Amino acid sequence: MMFPQLKIAALVSVGRNPASGAPRAARNDVLALDAALALAPEVSVLHAGDAAPALHDYLAYGAASVEVLPLPAGADALAPLAARVAGYDLILCGQRAEAGQGSGTLPYRLAKALNMPVVSAALEITLLGDIVEIVQFLPKGQRRVVRVSLPAVIALHPLAPRAPRYVYARLRAGRLLSAPALVAAPLPVSPWQSEPAVKKPQKLKPPETRQGHARLLGAIATESKGGALVREGSAAEKARAILDYLRTNRLIEF
Repeated sequence: MMFPQLKIAALVSVGRNPASGAPRAARNDVLALDAALALAPEVSVLHAGDAAPALHDYLAYGAASVEVLPLPAGADALAPLAARVAGYDLILCGQRAEAGQGSGTLPYRLAKALNMPVVSAALEITLLGDIVEIVQFLPKGQRRVVRVSLPAVIALHPLAPRAPRYVYARLRAGRLLSAPALVAAPLPVSPWQSEPAVKKPQKLKPPETRQGHARLLGAIATESKGGALVREGSAAEKARAILDYLRTNRLIEF
């Protein structure tokens, strides 16, 4: 069901192909765009950063246009995005960017700046008047239904059951729009600290040579697994026994 009276924004970013590293539309943001287009016929598609050629892919996935908010390198996108989407009913985005820092904190920071509720890991979105119902992804295959009131910020999970279609004709028909440049604060950068690596001692353990069934029986049995206990003999003889054990189990090679 479409809700043309709602103001919905989809935040998109430039992704990166995991195999070649080539820039592309971020898959998670494509899912957010597809979910937004299923709720309203007109969606504001926004990108904070450079007008990269990869943004044209979002036109092929259904965006009539992509509005680019120019940002200098290293600037924080929070303030320009918050100013642009103020007054919107619903803001959709991916859960995490494919390039850059990819911290996944932008939905939370944006919701805090706009004083809106935020729901992450969304799989399905249903509008019920002024209430939005979200099926949320949980570990181990579990799901949870969450309801929040509009306006809200929702971050879609990468496994959201959507099938966006890439149509080249839409890419040719759409366009990128450049907004006036805004002054943005630089991202806070914490200084790196270097310290010598500490090599932790490893416990010497003979390699496991038993088959799977024998290992299973050994795990549930209560038999003793200790080695031989050397009580008699001189210190040299005891050291020789330890050395023989290490060599027998190939824990040392001398």
